[in-house]
Amino acid sequence: MTSCIQNPRRYFAVLLITLFALSGCKSTPSAPPAPAKIIPAALSHLPSDVKVDGQDILDIQLALADRNLYMAENGHIKMISIKQCPLDISAHRGDFRYPESSSTAIAAALIDNYNSVEIDVMQLKDGTWVNHHDSQTGRATVYYTGERFKLERMSRKQYANLKLRAKGSNELLDIRPITAYEAFTAFAAYRGAGQLLNVEIKSEANGQELAELDNMLRHTVGIGGYYFSSSDMDMLEKLRGINPYTYLGFVQGAHPTSVDKVAADLRRGARNDDYYQENQNIIEFAGKYGTKRYRSRYKNYASSAGIKKINDKLGSNSGLHLDIRSFMQNPSVLNSAHRYGMKVYSYSINGTDYHQSQLTRLSKAKLPDGVIVDNTPYKICQKLFKAAIPKKRYQPLTAAGKYIASLPSDADFDRLNEMLGYQQEGYYISLNSGLKSIASAKTKTQKATRKIANTDAFGFPIIVDEEIDTTNSKTIILTLPSSNND
Repeated sequence: MTSCIQNPRRYFAVLLITLFALSGCKSTPSAPPAPAKIIPAALSHLPSDVKVDGQDILDIQLALADRNLYMAENGHIKMISIKQCPLDISAHRGDFRYPESSSTAIAAALIDNYNSVEIDVMQLKDGTWVNHHDSQTGRATVYYTGERFKLERMSRKQYANLKLRAKGSNELLDIRPITAYEAFTAFAAYRGAGQLLNVEIKSEANGQELAELDNMLRHTVGIGGYYFSSSDMDMLEKLRGINPYTYLGFVQGAHPTSVDKVAADLRRGARNDDYYQENQNIIEFAGKYGTKRYRSRYKNYASSAGIKKINDKLGSNSGLHLDIRSFMQNPSVLNSAHRYGMKVYSYSINGTDYHQSQLTRLSKAKLPDGVIVDNTPYKICQKLFKAAIPKKRYQPLTAAGKYIASLPSDADFDRLNEMLGYQQEGYYISLNSGLKSIASAKTKTQKATRKIANTDAFGFPIIVDEEIDTTNSKTIILTLPSSNND
């Protein structure tokens, strides 16, 4: 074979082509790097994801910061510090504003500072673990042909052809549900310090399959970054043998009254809503709300004996996850669990508003260790701990900033963009009762303050004698009735 050195013409031709190629590479304009985010000095005390662009953003952020809040780049309102909120707030199936069984729901929950993220996993026909809640398709996921499948009978190819529904509108999205492995890697990529993944197992599995699931989590999330929960005690016992270190949460079935209410709501919805009419059986089957024998099969572990049974089977690094209705009816369950070093979490199948309304009835000492919710950490913390009360250390300059500073403590900052539309009228959106007048809210607060001021150290009212002006008043003549004996 003739070398380039032996053939000068060939050598120079190759060299010329190389030079032209290099010249072309240098002359090709490269994409300019994205400009680095510059946080103004006045906002340097806020987290790195603080929003720094937009009209009056500096004044808005400082007015929010006076309440322990700030606006993130995604437009969500977040708390600067969660120290005032000693509660494990777990995002139910990820951030409730995004489609469940999606990486976006997991990432958004972590970015919004939930303490933990709860996801559901189950197996396909070939044993593949996937991130899916319902035992069959039709509610949150839809097959492209409209055909409905039980997950345990689906192949991976069929699962890949599922489409997710958008939250709220139920519109079909061109996004497929993710596998368990994809869910774990998404969590690992966005996880912050101290954030945990709660993996609730929804399908039956043998010891080998559970060991594979645990091994997958060890390699993606890492030991100490996840825990398991399940309504199957036998499965949790197997997991304890596989992993003696991780927390295990036993999920007690929903209270029978809660189940009855859900079933009634579904029946009412089925009569008035085409979507519920089409999916009623799917929803009831997925939630196990259509079972008439539910009450007879319901077991209550929210007692000293029930807690001891869980501890005997799973050890002290475990807990009871139960319906808020069951928690409220068994107030001693928290102390019983704490005696064994166990935890108690609450959830609700009757909606976030009901869950929160029950939690607000409890003193701080009586609250569960954690809550699994479809709400923001800000809203939970504000309702339970008043964690976003204004300090009134900042005097805003713009109309938007002044409006934020004027808002009462019950303002719903998750809906700040909506509230800004009412600033000219002097209204705001309350956490509890919708649209309200700022002026009337302040009047009520002032009246309450005056009432509190007229009490002694023990909370009893101070009785003050009324002063009568005797200098200018007319003489008052009192005539007493005469007695018959006079």
